[in-house]
Amino acid sequence: MSHWRPQTPSAKASFWLVLVLSIWHLFLAGQVTLSVDEAHYALYGLKPDWSYFDHPPMVGWLNAVALQFGQSEMHLRTLPVLFFALANIVLYRIARRLFPDFDWIGFWTLALINSAFMFQLLSVSMLPDTPLMLASLMVVWSLLNLREEAATSPKAFRSALWLGFWLGIAALSKYTAITLVFSLVIILLLERRFDWLKNRGLWLAIALTALMTSPILWWNVQHDWLSFLYQIHHGTQNTDWQWQRFVNSQLLQMGVYSLLLFIAGIALMLTCWRPTANAETQAAIRILSSFSLPIIVLFGWNAGYEMSLPHWTQPAWLLMSPAIVYYCWQHWSQRWLRISVYFSSALTLTLSVLLNSQLATPWMPLTEKNNLVRELHGWPQAIAEAEKLQQSLKVPLFASNWTQASRIAWYAAPQPVYVTDNRFDQFDLWFGNPPTGSDGLVIIPGYETHPPATARPGHFNHCRHLKTLPIIRHQNTVVRYYFYHCQDFQTVQYHGWVTELANNPLEYLE
Repeated sequence: MSHWRPQTPSAKASFWLVLVLSIWHLFLAGQVTLSVDEAHYALYGLKPDWSYFDHPPMVGWLNAVALQFGQSEMHLRTLPVLFFALANIVLYRIARRLFPDFDWIGFWTLALINSAFMFQLLSVSMLPDTPLMLASLMVVWSLLNLREEAATSPKAFRSALWLGFWLGIAALSKYTAITLVFSLVIILLLERRFDWLKNRGLWLAIALTALMTSPILWWNVQHDWLSFLYQIHHGTQNTDWQWQRFVNSQLLQMGVYSLLLFIAGIALMLTCWRPTANAETQAAIRILSSFSLPIIVLFGWNAGYEMSLPHWTQPAWLLMSPAIVYYCWQHWSQRWLRISVYFSSALTLTLSVLLNSQLATPWMPLTEKNNLVRELHGWPQAIAEAEKLQQSLKVPLFASNWTQASRIAWYAAPQPVYVTDNRFDQFDLWFGNPPTGSDGLVIIPGYETHPPATARPGHFNHCRHLKTLPIIRHQNTVVRYYFYHCQDFQTVQYHGWVTELANNPLEYLE
């Protein structure tokens, strides 16, 4: 047992950092309602399947486990808090292993990651990125084990199998796990590890990964490769690549991850390929860059076509963090670096404290338009009000898009919720379309467009406003919910939709 106990001051400090933050995250877990993505994936847990329209099945399977214990926000967020704590532990060990001459590198790596705005959000949310985060770190850990063993030794055999297992977990978590394969090929070529190809465990690992990903293939066979078609066209709907979209995506990442992570991370990814005097340190940074750079290139280029969401790149910044901390330690005598680190840290910590306090209770006197937590309040009350209105109207629930439908369907479960836009998505697979001419109750939060669009296919011919429900916290209106009784729904028919999806992605995936 002593092997698992923190022995050094840095290890003890890291242990207490992870423990205190995990307790805080558990507290936050019960303070706000589910975000749009959390609610969407919670519905996956209510409806377990081999895979889903837009993502592999792991997030749904994990939520299905959590739902065996209860359906509260706390129940659904306990697993992500645990996963994030485990990811911290693995990241600590990777940092210590790659840079053993700096005893405190593990602690400062965790401090850097946990202070970032985006990782604060990811630490309490069950998204596909949650298991991907841990799986990516374990892929790196398994690779480090494989590098240290003779290619044909029994230990190398076991390390290769573990590598295949964690690649399988990553693939079941998110399609972007494909970048891990490119990273492994880069390292094989970069370090000339062709002797790995003689390791039987490596070929068994490939077979294991393929077997583990078979549920995704099976679901797509049953659904005419819908998920793959969606991923191919997703992010390439715009035919023109624009610098403005690319720059805006990078600025957004810089804001939510911190100036230090973004600027130093990009600099190290680009410069680590030049020869240096310290070959061992360079090799360590190159390993981390090999896993980070493909992600940054993929979503950087894609951002020119469509704004990339900042959490898509989180594995890159997570994996580069030890290299950034080590670089700062090596060059700490330089005044410009110390000033830069202090400035970035002060800015990031300030934003993090404000975010956490606003999540704990929305105390800031912000307008509805500017309140960052407006989407995390009031959905249970809105659904309770909608169910009262349904008693007299005798109509089903509708939503204008899948983001609204996710929260409505979760808090109104097991009621079906119909989506009125023309975009084919998971809700069409779950609930289909109501008959043409149907009436419905539409719930729209104040930050979305209202009243509902009418008089075209996929919408109603007429909508009447029934009620507005304000959600008030600390004598401040956080958000308002609007209720409409809409009539004569015009159904969109998806005859031959697979062919249309392939030929006209703008119409079906907009």
